[in-house]
Formats: sequence, structure tokens, C-alpha cells
Amino acid sequence: MNPALELALQKAKYYNLPRDVIDKAIKKWSWQLKADDLHEVIYEWYGPGWAAVLVKTLTDNTNRSSSNIRIIFWKYGWNMWEPGSVSRQFKEKWVFEIDWMSEMINDKWNMVEKVNPLDYDEAEMDLLDMDVEDVENEDGHLIVTVDKNNFTSVRDALKAKKYHVIDWALRFLPENTISITWEDEKALESLMEALDADDDVDSVYANNA
Repeated sequence: MNPALELALQKAKYYNLPRDVIDKAIKKWSWQLKADDLHEVIYEWYGPGWAAVLVKTLTDNTNRSSSNIRIIFWKYGWNMWEPGSVSRQFKEKWVFEIDWMSEMINDKWNMVEKVNPLDYDEAEMDLLDMDVEDVENEDGHLIVTVDKNNFTSVRDALKAKKYHVIDWALRFLPENTISITWEDEKALESLMEALDADDDVDSVYANNA
């Protein structure tokens, strides 16, 4: 199953959404899988503070999206660079977010699912035994970084261990980060917001710390 569709169905089940909402999710993602006229195009720039910026678009009109992206960058005073000059500083990886784990218990002769808070030390030991690259604790959730080719093995291992994954996504992560000034950070934030507002833009990434 496509990971995006699988996640949509998992969230629908978790939040007990009605059947018609689930059906709409299936139709949405099934349509996207069949949409041969949608193209993924990556644009790359250096932005404020010389932060590396990647823009991922999904579009049925590459001329339109290219023009729109260029105009946004020109408006903010930055120009496109040669393909590969920026993207080589990023790697595409899967990122999982885990919030709790569960176990099946016998409650008056019925097997029910019990939700348990994460034991972070134990969870990190579990995760490091899987094909993961990094584990971080962010606001009580574990953020797990996984090689692009290891999605299925890690997803299945998390399921077998009863970890609850609230989100997963394929993201471009910087190999290294750089520090920029407060002024450049604000300018970069404005630039990324403008890019993200474009209908053809799927995601925007930068390598600032």
C-alpha cells in the first residue's frame, strides 16, 4: 500500500472517523497515485544567510510552477543555482513520529488495548535495534529518522512492538546545518512562507540550524 494512503487510513481509524470520510481519503490518494500528469520537480537556491533551500513541487504544469517559484525568489532577491549544487547537501529520509505504545490485556475475559506512556530509555534501545539512523525526543514524542530504503522494515518492526506512529513523511534532511543571523532567519522564514503558499509547492526545506 502507498505510505501516504496507509497513513491516512491509520489516522482515520485512530480518530474513529465515519466511513464516508475514510472513503474520501481512499479516493483522494488513489486518484493521486493514478494522476500521470502530476510531476515532481525540485528547485534549489541559496537564500538569506546563504542557507541552502530546496523546494519540492507536485504539478501538472511545470512551466507554471517554474515561473511562480522563480518570481518568488526574485522578489526576495535570490536566484536559482545549477541543479545539484544545493540538493547534494540534503538526503531524502523517512521520519516517523511516535507518541505512545500499547499492549493487549485481559479485562473481564475480554482482550482490550491498553495505552501506555513511552519509556524513553527502553524505546530508544528498541529503536536502535531496528534499521533507524537517529532517535530524538521532542516534546514527549520520539522522532525517528530512517533511510529511504528501510521504510517497510521499520514500519513493520514498530507495529510488531506496538508503538503508535502518529505521522510519517518522506523529507529532505540537511547533511549539515549552518547558523545564520536573526535578520537572515526572519528573511528566510518569510521566503519559505511565500513558497509554501504556492499551490504547486509540496514542501520546502532549508539547512539553517
